[in-house]
Amino acid sequence: MQTALPVRVLAVVSAAMGVFPLANALSNGRAVPWWDLAVREWLVRGFVVASVAVLIAILASAGVDTVTTRARAWLLRPSARAFALMVSLTALTAALVLAWYCFSGKPFTSDEMAQQWHARILLSGRIAAVPEQYPEFFNTAPVFDRDGRWYSQYPIGGPALIALGFLLGDAWLVNPLLLAVAVWQLYRFLAATTDEVTARVTALLFAASPMALIMGASQMNHMPALACCVIALAALARWDRSEVDRTPTRESVIIGLSIGVMATVRPLDAAIVAVVIGVFQLVRARGHRPRWRSIATQVAAGAVPVAILLWVNARTTGSPLLFGYDALNGPEHRLGFHLDPNGEMHTPMRGLMLASGYLMRLSRYLFEWPLPAMLFIVAGLAAIRRPTRWDLLLAALVAAFVAAYAAYWFDGFFSGPRFLFTAVPAFVYFAVRAMSLRELIRNDVLRRAIVLLVPLCILVSWLDASGVSSARGRLALYRDQRTKLKTDIGSQVQRARLENALVFVNEGWRGRLLARLRTLGASAFRAERMVSGMDACALGAALDAEDSLIARTASERLARVEQRARAAGAAQLVSGLSADQAIAIVPGSTPTPACIAEYQRDSAGTIPYPPFLARQEVGADGRVGGNVVFARDLGDRNVLLRERFGGRRWYRYRPAANLGDTARAFVPYQPPTD
Repeated sequence: MQTALPVRVLAVVSAAMGVFPLANALSNGRAVPWWDLAVREWLVRGFVVASVAVLIAILASAGVDTVTTRARAWLLRPSARAFALMVSLTALTAALVLAWYCFSGKPFTSDEMAQQWHARILLSGRIAAVPEQYPEFFNTAPVFDRDGRWYSQYPIGGPALIALGFLLGDAWLVNPLLLAVAVWQLYRFLAATTDEVTARVTALLFAASPMALIMGASQMNHMPALACCVIALAALARWDRSEVDRTPTRESVIIGLSIGVMATVRPLDAAIVAVVIGVFQLVRARGHRPRWRSIATQVAAGAVPVAILLWVNARTTGSPLLFGYDALNGPEHRLGFHLDPNGEMHTPMRGLMLASGYLMRLSRYLFEWPLPAMLFIVAGLAAIRRPTRWDLLLAALVAAFVAAYAAYWFDGFFSGPRFLFTAVPAFVYFAVRAMSLRELIRNDVLRRAIVLLVPLCILVSWLDASGVSSARGRLALYRDQRTKLKTDIGSQVQRARLENALVFVNEGWRGRLLARLRTLGASAFRAERMVSGMDACALGAALDAEDSLIARTASERLARVEQRARAAGAAQLVSGLSADQAIAIVPGSTPTPACIAEYQRDSAGTIPYPPFLARQEVGADGRVGGNVVFARDLGDRNVLLRERFGGRRWYRYRPAANLGDTARAFVPYQPPTD
């Protein structure tokens, strides 16, 4: 019999970090600023939902028992294969619909856009493109464009999957398909390791999780990592059951390949899963020689995709063990407690605060229920009185993800605490196990109320769009956010019938400054700090002056620009501007005519450049090409592109003022003279 101590410890730690707002206590409420509002709502709406559950349990006890019995029978009526097919197709359909409802089938974040650009490079037959002579017209924060190579900072597996999506029809198809696979494999894993009811309820709740659905509708690389994880877990369950020599070997190949592919997408996630599964297998292989042989086969199978990853690293960053994000941002980007790229010290205390913040956010974003998800998760952990080895495996997976990402300096968010996404199936499983609390309760009313609580929470979450926690409201929020990024640029190009065109895109003054600073070698993080803390007029003048000065190394040039800009005085961010347009000005300073012109240019409309890079084609020479080339509009500096693109027709892109704006998007543009 397995010891319950690890599960008990995880329950206590989860309660201390996810139910109690530890992150806010350590940061004076800054870590999760919406927490107090959410707690008030959970207390009110949660009390109402719980009261309704108790009231129904009192007034309709016989009816509740009848409905519960019928619901259980209905849940178990389909065969295992039929249920797996139905729930997977439901998840696939929902994700496909949400891919258009929330994101219009377009990449939504700079991460997705950079990987889409890298996917187009791969489809051209290259691992990396050839950088342009003037990269400030084309660079974005998550791309490396130095030393004769141009590629995204992300491991090759993510762009490769997007490239496969392009071959299938479009990139937005990939993650919905992977979500369907994940639901199917999660059910197979749990059906083999728990009872059938728990397996089916967990699969349904996972498929209905807003966090899972939004991630499945996106083009983020967390979805492939999760799919690989549950494929490996399902194979592990079969590996564990088998006593036949050949069968463990077959399943070990699946485990190895799944973890290896995961490493090409999210290496840290793969390392976590590999360690947890590896320890499990080593314990189970004691005294069983065929399993030791199968583990060796598993390592060999996993080494194949890992070898491809290391080979690609060597061809791009120059070293097999140097990843793109470290090559681009420096060693400060790596895992561990050290000075981070933002210039802040990442300490164990800060790591504890991040870990607590992730669990606190999971309370809201996992289910968007009127009661916090972590309350169910902690209750589920506490309800496990005699944990199986699979309970311990999933508990170890949860603990390992929380601990590992506590050691990583960045506070990642998309559709929830995204760094914990690969462990979401385990969190959902423990939430479902909270239903077993009714076995410990003798009061019939409370037992019936516990059964009613989850369906009532689901109904409130999906029917009511108001409040802090609402699945329906969350989907609408993603639909209404960042609408410019959902512009159908391809359709605009077709309607305008552009031929052999160069289109300049006005990203905004902040974007122009960031691009020029990155060209001088500033990391994305350093460039952001400079633009947010230095006078935009002085920074622009220093960059212009650098063009006419004697060339030095990139670091010397950047230091010279920074020194000249800081000499203008202490700057403050201009109020009323969005985050992607924010600039700083020295109070009381007199702007130059050039500075005023830069500011006025943005009044005609701005749009981020990354969506246009994501559409860029790669020519036979490895440089940007195709029928339409998109470049960042840098005003008078555009003349620098005359030699490279002078034979094309030049246009300026005019962003739509609103959804009803149907005026032409491409305005003919006369190239500037030297």
